[in-house]
Amino acid sequence: MNTPGRLRQAASSSPKVVHLDSVRAARKPVVIETSHRWSWPEWGAIAATLVVGVLAGTLGLHSVQGETTFASGGSNGTLTARGKLDTALTRQLASAPPAAGSAITIGVSFVAKEGQYCRTFAVGGAAGLACRSDGQWTIPVLTDSGGGAAGAYRQAGSAMPPAVLDAVDARTVGPSLDAKGEQAAAQRGWSR
Repeated sequence: MNTPGRLRQAASSSPKVVHLDSVRAARKPVVIETSHRWSWPEWGAIAATLVVGVLAGTLGLHSVQGETTFASGGSNGTLTARGKLDTALTRQLASAPPAAGSAITIGVSFVAKEGQYCRTFAVGGAAGLACRSDGQWTIPVLTDSGGGAAGAYRQAGSAMPPAVLDAVDARTVGPSLDAKGEQAAAQRGWSR
């Protein structure tokens, strides 16, 4: 019987024993990619970019009654009211109608959990919350009010954007100040 060489070699050689553990160890691991998880610094960078963009687009670069700066950013990333916004927050009462031709509307005034006075406002196409701290108005919340919301804001405090309403709810400890409470706070320079 004439057997081909390959078959004769396979039949005459001893069987090869393979251990599965060695085969498994020789395999390359399978890498399964997962979706990217955002870190706090990345979220912070996105939030800072959003605030700067809104500020530059609605307050810092647009002229309202001849003034171009309503707020400025500090070295710690905090926005601070400047110019006419600072004046309106300090002097204008929510209970009184805004001055003729004023582009700034004050909404509600209240005492925050931290003990300082806070006030909501609308200017141009933006709305926000400002709180009095160390003799100045800091702005923890500033948002686009959706174009024509400033007129509706004047007529009803509930026309505030949701971000501002949420910030007020998170900070307030009691009812909003009435006309007498606002006058007394303004006379004390909004300090307690």
